[in-house]
Amino acid sequence: MTALDTIQSNGSLEHLGQTGLRIDLGDVLVLIDPYLSHSVQELDAPDLVRQVPIAYPPSSLDQVNWVLITHEHMDHCDPHTIPVIADASPGARFMAPEPVRRKLQEWGINQERVVPASASWTELGAHLRVRAVPAAHPQIIKAQDGQPKAVGYLLERNQKRILVAGDTSACEDVIASLKALRPIHSALLPVNEDNFFRRRRGIVGNMSVREAFGLAAELEVLEVMPVHWDLFAINSTSPDEIKAVYASQPWPFRLVMNAEDISL
Repeated sequence: MTALDTIQSNGSLEHLGQTGLRIDLGDVLVLIDPYLSHSVQELDAPDLVRQVPIAYPPSSLDQVNWVLITHEHMDHCDPHTIPVIADASPGARFMAPEPVRRKLQEWGINQERVVPASASWTELGAHLRVRAVPAAHPQIIKAQDGQPKAVGYLLERNQKRILVAGDTSACEDVIASLKALRPIHSALLPVNEDNFFRRRRGIVGNMSVREAFGLAAELEVLEVMPVHWDLFAINSTSPDEIKAVYASQPWPFRLVMNAEDISL
């Protein structure tokens, strides 16, 4: 049984597009980077049109226990999603790095509900715990509190670990920090590669498919789910390309393309 199988055996894991996740364990509902609006198109760039349907109106998410946010970019820390969830789920708590915590305060979210994204383990309930790991977006940059401005999250349940890498490039510091936390059974890794044309457009890319797969292989991960390839056309990666890279050599992990492909 894999790490994602373990979560699914008592609940469900649902990909919301980009790096967004909904983890429902019955007694505990956790969201990671929920982008459930059109705010990027409305507030930033009219040509960045959402390609993935909105899975849930934010106001309908009234049973959320935790919202984990990786960094302050709008498609991860959404001004049209996060405050609405905070109102709909008054018992929800938020975990985030320092720049995001400042945004939550600006949005009127009581800081007693907000906890730092920490390298220490935090219990979320239902035998699920989480800790932050550094993300290089595009480098590891420290915030005013001395912690990374961008993070990923390592989830652990029933002694199985799942890496939700957030937005990150591959670099030695990221690799070293993650190797120290092995075994990591499953990894959700961004594959919207950085390149000249995206940088010229003002888009901060992440790993290429090959870099993500190389990182997973070096970490000896058992299964990989590519994310951050689907939301905006200019920042997308073809599923055919992902599958072609996977087929190009005997990668030592299972490829998971869709949440419904994950064994229950």
